[in-house]
Amino acid sequence: MPRTTALGSAVGRAARALRRGVSAGRHLPDALYYRLAAANHRHRAVATEKRVHDGSFRSYELYDRHGNDWLLAALLDRCRDGQIVVDVGANTGVYALSVAAEHPDATVVAIEPNPDTAAALRANVEASGFEDRIATLELGLGEEDGTLPFHRSSYHELSSFNRFNAERWGARVVGREEVPIRTLDGLIDRGEIPPPDHLKIDVEGFGPAVLRGARGTLRTHRPTVYLEPHARTEGESDATGGTADELEALLGAASYDVIRAEEGWVGVPEGDRG
Repeated sequence: MPRTTALGSAVGRAARALRRGVSAGRHLPDALYYRLAAANHRHRAVATEKRVHDGSFRSYELYDRHGNDWLLAALLDRCRDGQIVVDVGANTGVYALSVAAEHPDATVVAIEPNPDTAAALRANVEASGFEDRIATLELGLGEEDGTLPFHRSSYHELSSFNRFNAERWGARVVGREEVPIRTLDGLIDRGEIPPPDHLKIDVEGFGPAVLRGARGTLRTHRPTVYLEPHARTEGESDATGGTADELEALLGAASYDVIRAEEGWVGVPEGDRG
């Protein structure tokens, strides 16, 4: 048996064993999960079905880590068929895949700057057969077009523009490269992506920069915004980090109300709480 096939089979056996453990109520430490999930994506060993309300998708994640995700539930509830969803910081695609499964006629643009994670995202889109529903872009969003140094972590889901984040849980930085940054306004103005009805942002403290580069979009197209606020962490600059107060100020300046929950925020145009 070729070595790559044997390794993929071994990863598949480990993934199935893990799923049996999870079904019995046992969970892995994050660091070990990241190692096994990365191997499962890399070898495309076992893509399992995940249910979401009235639909389903397949992914190489080892189990569903977003089963009780309030922010995801808010997005699925507010989205309608035929609408446009832009997922900034798409990671391996849980939000993008869930929207595509629940609303087959919606269009999803999934944006992920981490090259390794973007590859995993594309693998999950292909495993689900959602290539006609989800477009993927391998870049970051920010306040202005340019590039930023990106730290690749030994646990690829931790890779970050901030070195501190890339070294959590015993991980180490295994490389650094320049990653393209674009503004959301610019992508829309150039016709590279359609203007969104829904804008989800989960970018580890980079949210204020994303919103500053989306002022025109917020003013003109008035998407509903879904945010996971992050506190500024060690080593973050204005370009790579921000605070919840900054997010609130930017949304307020764009005439948005904020619905807060412990798990995230939903920003809605003033007067629209539907």
